Amino acid sequence: MTLQGAPYQVALSFEDGVTRFIECAPDQTVADASYRQRINIPLDCRDGACGTCKAFCESGEYDGGSYIDDALTADEAGRGYVLPCSMKPKSDLVLRIASTSAVAKTQAATYPATVVSLDRLSPTTVAVTLETPERDKLAFLPGQYVNIAVPGTGESRSYSFSNAPDDKHLTFLVKITPGGVMSEYLTGRARIGDELTFTGPHGSFFLRETERPVLLLAGGTGLAPILSILRTLRAAGSTRPVHLVYGVSTDDDLVEVETLTELAAGIDNFTWDHCVADPGSTARHKGYVTTLIRDEHLHGGDVAVYLCGPPPMVEAVRTHFADAGFEPTGFYYEKFALAATPPRPSPDPVVVPEPVVEQPAASRSVAGQDLFPALAVTPLRAGTPLSATAEAAVARTIAGQDIFPAPPEAGHYEIGEEHPSVHESDAVFEARQALELGAVELTIGRLDSRQLAGYRLLAESAVPCVDGDRFVDAAAYTEANAAFHDYLFTLTGNEHLLQAYRALGVKGHMETTLRDATWCHPRCTRDHLDIVTAFELGDRAAARRVIAEHADRSKQTTRRAMAAEPARPAFVTPGRFDGKVVVVTGAAQGIGERTARRIAAEGGSVVLADRSDLVAGVAGELAGEAVVADLETWEGAQAVVEAALARFGRIDVLVNNVGGAIWFKPFTEFSPAEIEAELRRSLLTTLFACRAALPSMAAGAVIVNVSSAATRGIHRIPYSAAKGGINAITASLALECADAGIRVVATAPGGTEAPARRVSRGGSALATEREQDWFQAHIDQTLESSLLKRYGTLDEQAAAIAFLASDEASYVTGTVLPVAGGDLG
Repeated sequence: MTLQGAPYQVALSFEDGVTRFIECAPDQTVADASYRQRINIPLDCRDGACGTCKAFCESGEYDGGSYIDDALTADEAGRGYVLPCSMKPKSDLVLRIASTSAVAKTQAATYPATVVSLDRLSPTTVAVTLETPERDKLAFLPGQYVNIAVPGTGESRSYSFSNAPDDKHLTFLVKITPGGVMSEYLTGRARIGDELTFTGPHGSFFLRETERPVLLLAGGTGLAPILSILRTLRAAGSTRPVHLVYGVSTDDDLVEVETLTELAAGIDNFTWDHCVADPGSTARHKGYVTTLIRDEHLHGGDVAVYLCGPPPMVEAVRTHFADAGFEPTGFYYEKFALAATPPRPSPDPVVVPEPVVEQPAASRSVAGQDLFPALAVTPLRAGTPLSATAEAAVARTIAGQDIFPAPPEAGHYEIGEEHPSVHESDAVFEARQALELGAVELTIGRLDSRQLAGYRLLAESAVPCVDGDRFVDAAAYTEANAAFHDYLFTLTGNEHLLQAYRALGVKGHMETTLRDATWCHPRCTRDHLDIVTAFELGDRAAARRVIAEHADRSKQTTRRAMAAEPARPAFVTPGRFDGKVVVVTGAAQGIGERTARRIAAEGGSVVLADRSDLVAGVAGELAGEAVVADLETWEGAQAVVEAALARFGRIDVLVNNVGGAIWFKPFTEFSPAEIEAELRRSLLTTLFACRAALPSMAAGAVIVNVSSAATRGIHRIPYSAAKGGINAITASLALECADAGIRVVATAPGGTEAPARRVSRGGSALATEREQDWFQAHIDQTLESSLLKRYGTLDEQAAAIAFLASDEASYVTGTVLPVAGGDLG
């Protein structure tokens, strides 16, 4: 589905006075455009059957589309009422939407709560327990946080849950800091029974669902979300390997040790250790968390690392990994900074000390490896209804730490994840799947009919982009696919989840990789529809299954496109050969194949000729005509021309690429038969092809001959003579054809890197050391003759041929263009 024509501007005016602008293509419904741009206007049926989306058009022209009278009466239509799910713009529009702007954007919810427990765990840490009467409406993922309003201040601070998602009470760890708003409340005014509110859940730092081993790193009260993760693993009966390294600054900061011991007893394959940075500590290990990360915790890189701590800790771990050359499959982190404290002199720049730790003799050795892998768990359980409506951009503290109440851009916290390049592993696809499975837990069973209708609308928008297993429009599919996946995250009310998904760069990677792709897994668009159906039925198991299967099919689609990338032209001038019929000889491999691919990518209709039937596979990829023929014979040349005329009726461009040295040895070693074979291969093929094609070529046609810089080269004299003949043909034929308006040009390639030949040129293998020396001498001479001292690429050769064959070179004829790094031949 390609959205034809320039898009129109549509103003959506809401009842609360807010106006939002979207772009809508002429062949797109307003509702479709709105949902793609994350403005979720009222919607239910999607096809003009219910009237839920009814709006009033204040200005502009449009096609009202198809609908039933029950949805929009003729009288209403006459008065300017419209159905955005059916209407398509013919001009810019202004629509009055019958809802507030808040309805059009899902946001996080606010919950009332009561303080039921205040536990001073240490001089520096307080555990706060809350109870909310709306617990059945609150769903969160282990690792997420909420913004808690500080009673009596009008300010809020952010804290991560330390309890499991299904626990009745909500628990948080708070670091007591001088001057902290929450710290002053907890140490001075807080009482059991105090009432407060919190908003959330927020954040994209949460336990991903995979079976991969996990390495957990916690700094200070960054232990809170890690406790939530561990409690979730215990509830799920996880058996995957999990190791925690917990680091604090002083002995006073070390808390929840008994809890960790209890969790270790209840979780199979869970181990943990801790360290204290203070040299005067009584702890067994004194130092930093990086000193306790060993090879056995890293599983050769196939590990999910979850790190929550202050910025210096996160950066120290990242540096530790980088220095060791270690890249985990998943690296999920959450940085936090403390809230404002009384003014004090600016400190000197922080210097992260070298990892030093005192360990008993029996202690295990330390591995110089970085951590932070992605982890997977068994199905997470969702709570009950997730209220949807209120997007909060509030400054926060992560993992139970206060931060300044500044907007996120102030840089006081950061949530992120890192994965190997999609070219190196499937980690990005696994990360998307994990995020979506998390979003499922927050949304399934909680969406109303309007939200589900919008979801189905986006699922259906991708269907026309694929026909069977072929892309009709890969770019449109990428856009529709991104909108579909974005939508689920908007419904969570958690902007961090959406940003985490976008930060994976899946859409950008697909735009690049699938730009020229032709194959798509035939189930991909069906998966979108099946996911929506599962949500409509409230079938969590089905939704999770299809999302996992869809992730695998997406990998197959992308991997197949990536496998084809090396064959795609590195440079393309779109439309340069539109309407042109181009015959390329010697097109099964090498320069001929790359030239055919480039011309096809630039709009040309290609006829590919070669003596090998491998040419059929290339032609199939390019929707071209394949001709298997021996161009060393007149009959073969005639067969190629006849096939081109039968398919297309004319020949606009002939690229004569057949040729290539068969033997490499001193001239005196050539037999008469070998000399004749070299001339047939590299001279007669071009003579025969030109003679066969010229009678059918008209004014504006072009012949491009592929010669060689080897007209001056050693150990291939017969080949050099043949290519000298090509240069003579080019000059003389250009003169003879000028009056007919036909150009004749040539390129002279130098040494060119190419994949191993799939079709032998016919020469014997280099059996003796002397033959190998002759061959190497010609290689050395080729490189030495090039000013750039390197071989060229297939794309560099195809670029020159395509230029000479195009109308851009309309004033170039009778010329041989060297493409040999300065070697003029």
